[in-house]
Amino acid sequence: MVGKEHWLCGFEQSALCEELLRFGLVKFSNQRDLPLKKGGTTDIYLNLRDARSNPDAMRFLAKIFSSPLRALHHVKRFIEVPEAVSCIAGVISVETNIPIITIRDQEKEGRFTKGKMIGAYKHGERVVIIDDVITDGASKITPYRVARENGLKVSALLVLVDREQGWEKTFREHDVNTMVWSGMTLHRLRRHLIENSIMLRCDSKVEKKNPLIIALDGMPWSYVLPIVDELRTTGTILKVNDLLFKEGFELIRELSVYGRVMADLKLHDIPNTVANTCIALAQYNPWAVTIHSSGSKEMMEAAVNALRTSDTKVLAVTVLTSFDEKTCEGVYGRKPWDQVKTLAQIAHEAGVHGLVCSPEEVEGLRKIYPNMLLVTPGVRSENIAHGDQARVATPKVATERGANYLVMGRQILRSPNPVAEVHRVLREELRVAL
Repeated sequence: MVGKEHWLCGFEQSALCEELLRFGLVKFSNQRDLPLKKGGTTDIYLNLRDARSNPDAMRFLAKIFSSPLRALHHVKRFIEVPEAVSCIAGVISVETNIPIITIRDQEKEGRFTKGKMIGAYKHGERVVIIDDVITDGASKITPYRVARENGLKVSALLVLVDREQGWEKTFREHDVNTMVWSGMTLHRLRRHLIENSIMLRCDSKVEKKNPLIIALDGMPWSYVLPIVDELRTTGTILKVNDLLFKEGFELIRELSVYGRVMADLKLHDIPNTVANTCIALAQYNPWAVTIHSSGSKEMMEAAVNALRTSDTKVLAVTVLTSFDEKTCEGVYGRKPWDQVKTLAQIAHEAGVHGLVCSPEEVEGLRKIYPNMLLVTPGVRSENIAHGDQARVATPKVATERGANYLVMGRQILRSPNPVAEVHRVLREELRVAL
């Protein structure tokens, strides 16, 4: 069983972030280059071990952990994993009046207490394992198994921060069946640092230079988060569509931690409905929102007016890149270029900031509208499958024809290393150095 609710509410999480910073228990890097024990790098590293240098920090952390421990009133003891929370385990025990058991990774040879477990306990007792963070969950397997092998029932794993790095999968594979109850996520801590300008989302110069928009379509938040975490320092724009309908507009705030957000809603309704949607959207300040230019000049004007006091750009979608010539003629009675040109004129008159068109029309539109933003989906490097896109071009060709921004999805996301692929496209095909 796994749990997604946290034992700290929103304002308590904010307070925890502030205290962790005040006590120097958080290290962070704008370059995302802090090394992790198991390899790789991160932008934020939580180190509760340093609390041993500050009694006030230990008392604070003991109070934080005592709340969930008391809530699990059937628990007779808690298990501390050495190193991470050893310095505060005793203080937690005094604070809660709950005894401690220590579980080692390895037995100590040549010592009287050479077993993996230290501390008294009774067979069948309910216990809780506490630790500072959980990543992929691998380090939690040994204490869980040792506890079970000694007849203890593990009611929960309490961690201060969930790094959301796949522990659910690890637990399923190793038959670890216990609730994981965290105080907050690493994403929540990262959001606090970035929203309060303690850490940079990305260098603004890098964001300005990067024309790539990454389409995060067809993926749940649990898949999106580790991808955008790594992409953050590249300055790409994050395009989200179906996930917005599942998670709501609050998702924009969460994604904005990692980059500018294109709310690809493709709005198409009566003017009043579109205006109300844009008003609701404005408080989340996305980089852009898309609307269908076929919805009428009045509808587009309503969107522009609703967002006039915000920084959000209104982008009018012309003809979808999945339409080939035959499909376009069947739907609109015109060839793609004729329909795109007609819709672009209406959108321009409505005052939108930019147009969304395929690489085949972008050159013609650039000549007619030299100052409008042109966003081009259907962009693939050479020898990359077109998928469901009909009117496509390479990044280099689309840019040379006049596109300001290039939408790319599967090519980046299915790459073994999405960050490396972003840099490769920018460096080798667009001659852009971040």
